[in-house]
Amino acid sequence: MEAPSSFAFGPFAFHALSRRLEKQGELVLLNSRATELLLLMLRRAGELVTKDDLLHAVWGDRVVAENNLTVHMAALRRALRDGGEADNYIRTEHGRGYRFVMPVAVAQAEGSSVPGGSTVHVGRQLEARGISILIPPVQSLLDDEQSQSLGVEVRRHLTVQLSRVPDAVVIGGGDARYVLRTSIRPVEGGVQVIAMIDDAATGATIWADRFQHRHIGLSPMEGEISGRLARAVIMELVDREAAQGPSEEASHTAGAQHSALRGWSALNRELWVPQDLAEARRWFDRALLADPSNASALAGSAYTIVAENIRATAQSRDLADRDELRQADELATRAVARAPDWPRAWFCRGYVRECQRRFDAALIAFGRALSLDPCDAEALAYTGHVHFLMGRLEEMRAPIQHALALSPRDRGVGLWHHFLGQYDFWHGRDELAIPHFVRATDLAPSLVYCATFLAASLALAGRIEEGRRSLDSWCEAMGGYRLTIDSLRARVFSDDPTYLAGHERHYRGLRLIGVAER
Repeated sequence: MEAPSSFAFGPFAFHALSRRLEKQGELVLLNSRATELLLLMLRRAGELVTKDDLLHAVWGDRVVAENNLTVHMAALRRALRDGGEADNYIRTEHGRGYRFVMPVAVAQAEGSSVPGGSTVHVGRQLEARGISILIPPVQSLLDDEQSQSLGVEVRRHLTVQLSRVPDAVVIGGGDARYVLRTSIRPVEGGVQVIAMIDDAATGATIWADRFQHRHIGLSPMEGEISGRLARAVIMELVDREAAQGPSEEASHTAGAQHSALRGWSALNRELWVPQDLAEARRWFDRALLADPSNASALAGSAYTIVAENIRATAQSRDLADRDELRQADELATRAVARAPDWPRAWFCRGYVRECQRRFDAALIAFGRALSLDPCDAEALAYTGHVHFLMGRLEEMRAPIQHALALSPRDRGVGLWHHFLGQYDFWHGRDELAIPHFVRATDLAPSLVYCATFLAASLALAGRIEEGRRSLDSWCEAMGGYRLTIDSLRARVFSDDPTYLAGHERHYRGLRLIGVAER
């Protein structure tokens, strides 16, 4: 029996291939771990699912604290709350686990081909060439010249963007490991896109997604569609390739390439989780030991060093400023030298320099990434964030909004909502900031700033008890986290007066709910 392709319950539908949750046709954002929890609960609807089963399904064999499960289950339940109680969907069996109690309708997978697609026969596999992709002509579901022309241009842009990724090779013939089939249909206000990835050896569809794109204006419509699609495809195939591993006959270079893929796959799981950052760092180090010139590993190692530094205590961050960030800058510089046409290499260089407070240099690097791909969502979001750190509030909002429109399910979406919440918070618009901070806390639940800004904005909006409960729940879920205002003062990322003034307002809100100074 084939695995279910979708599950329907209440007003929700969950699509297993694309890991997409919808409520009455509208996308519902979930972080990656909450998504995997939901999938397991749906597959075992009505059954008791033990905490051990859930921890193993989401974290594998890694040892993680049980509070991690509590945090992500809480985020899932908030997303499913539909004007009622969370137990309408997931019931806690105290001391044992959880049970999905809402009736679920299951649909099996249908045919895997996009309308008009053709069968591709594949010969040998390319062990040493990483992610090999065949891109057949994009199918237009309307038979008019404008739609056909759009399909041709989407395919051309998609080929260029995927070809720039060091771990990917776009193949013109039968040696590809994967086949990316895409169809488009112009609709009122935009274009509907359906994409599927087939395993070329078996013909099985391994991933599918659909979205409707409205033109933002950063590039032609075909550029925006292909940019959005390329990012989703690469993330999916990185995870798949990382899980498979090279054969014993694979070359030394293939081993380095696979290690780099494992590193990026660890980063794809969720932003800012310490265990994932440490795992990614080990894989990138292993790749560079095998091949010191591997651009993917160079960029990934630089990225991971910065992410670890941002989570560090004030004391260890001072040390990192002197040592590891210099190493990260060197790694990122080598990455752009090895892959000057890869936008992510330039993004990683900008990310390092933002953390070093070299804000003008960071904007130059992000600008280079955007010159290569105007729809690079991560570069857009962090361009806005750098403007924020420089006190340029009116220049921060638009690029972050564009990032959210281009990549609404990116692993960084929680943080991008946090940035937009800060924009409104800095302007004293607490009620507008609160929904962004709620999303940030749900999608990036391990980040202290997401929790503290939500609590502070609630308090300043007059919802003091709600703010206190919100922060107390977060601290408890994080294993009794001890929060003080002095510890937050040590974690600021800029000395710009406008930036610091907003943080003083942040501390004022926290004082209203009883957070200690030290």
